[in-house]
Amino acid sequence: MRYWSLSVLLTAMCFCPFGTGQELPGLEIVRGPYLQGLSESSVKIIWLTSISVESRVRCVGEDGHVVEVTGPLSESHELVLEGLRPATAYSYLVFGGERELGQRMAQRFRTASPPGEGSLRAVVVGDSGTGSIEQARISTVMEGLDANLFLHTGDLFYQPSPDFVHFRPYRYLLSKTCLYPSRGNHDLDLQNVEWRDLFTVPNDDPARIGVYYSYDWGPAHFTVLDYVHFGADTSAQLDFVERDLANARARGMPWLVVYQHIPLYTAGVYANLIHPFRERLPELCDRYGVDMVFSGHDHNYQRSYPVREGAARDAWQEPVFFSPRGTVYIVTGGGGGFLYPELEGAPNRPLMHTFQSVNHCVVLDITPAEFRVRALDMQGNLMDEFRLKKDGPRPELEFLRGDANLDGQLDIGDVIASLGYLFLGEQLPCPVAADSTGQGDHLVITRPIYTLQFLFMGGPPPPAPFPACGPVEGADDSFCYESGC
Repeated sequence: MRYWSLSVLLTAMCFCPFGTGQELPGLEIVRGPYLQGLSESSVKIIWLTSISVESRVRCVGEDGHVVEVTGPLSESHELVLEGLRPATAYSYLVFGGERELGQRMAQRFRTASPPGEGSLRAVVVGDSGTGSIEQARISTVMEGLDANLFLHTGDLFYQPSPDFVHFRPYRYLLSKTCLYPSRGNHDLDLQNVEWRDLFTVPNDDPARIGVYYSYDWGPAHFTVLDYVHFGADTSAQLDFVERDLANARARGMPWLVVYQHIPLYTAGVYANLIHPFRERLPELCDRYGVDMVFSGHDHNYQRSYPVREGAARDAWQEPVFFSPRGTVYIVTGGGGGFLYPELEGAPNRPLMHTFQSVNHCVVLDITPAEFRVRALDMQGNLMDEFRLKKDGPRPELEFLRGDANLDGQLDIGDVIASLGYLFLGEQLPCPVAADSTGQGDHLVITRPIYTLQFLFMGGPPPPAPFPACGPVEGADDSFCYESGC
């Protein structure tokens, strides 16, 4: 006689129906199931059925922990599972009466680790809600990534049918990856349905004008803003952001992430957009040390260098940044809509590491020490990758004093490069390296004159680091895209 352990029996029960029970002709799921509000200890599971039926969810954890909840007779089902265990994988099945409403595969999810601990994988897209082939292909890529969270930077609905442009394309993804959305301008035009009837998010207040909120998930804290039209009052949201970021920083959360719809820095068609978020949010990101900001609206992929006070910082560390002195801004608006080009002469272009007009998704792998970001196209091919790390010291910028073109030596070419920067609008890979005097980081005409005097008139040599290349403590590395050593 074979004996089965309790955990094995419970797991088997999760994947097997309890019996067909009474026949219910025409019963099928028409939306969902999809996850909402997934946290350390609870989750809401939502689905719609074709006819009214009593609902039930049965959930079994990898450790054998069982949670089961029933609901009333209805076509709309929202059941909350509570008492879940942190950082635990669960499988679940939904039932109509005693009939298991089978899907392509058993649904599953993993609860969050306690704040500041564990690991997280998230996928991010924006401007997706078209029902296009491109959206479907990106959805397939995201399904294969086995992410915990699905972050959206807005414009889920370009058409008034939520099912055609969102719930059907993401049907299998939403059953195992909890969506935490932000609203874009097109999401304000929903007809015959309220946003809050579709999505449940933490820290929301129905009395607010707008849906903005925040949440912890393991090592990261996320702050999510709502779309507002130009000219609208943004003070309530910005006050919320300031309080929220200050609290998260005071609690010692390893990573701070903000996402919303309006691109704060962009080289795309919205480069000259005037909006209060663009004016005030970067200052809050600087003040509280936000690590990453995700936006949409521009239908392309862009990634900035770390930016602080409107300047690129620590760009020379690319592609692995140790405690950079700035925030990385990512535009991810290629979720399925038609694409936008780069804007020639965009003032923010020097801040951007890459611009690609490609349909894509973004993948985040986060631990307390590392934040890894990858951008993938519709075939799952890697478009861009970089990392932020906090498990080592931030390196010092190294260069040879006066070496304006970073070719490893001081000669007339450095004078020509400096003059081109001053009078012809040409770029330098690191302006601070062109300072041959060591008297300041701002390049002025006296610097190339000093270099000429040293090279041809017996003038004094540049101070250290010269003649050997080396680090300079506290050097202003704004717009230094390369290190000279």
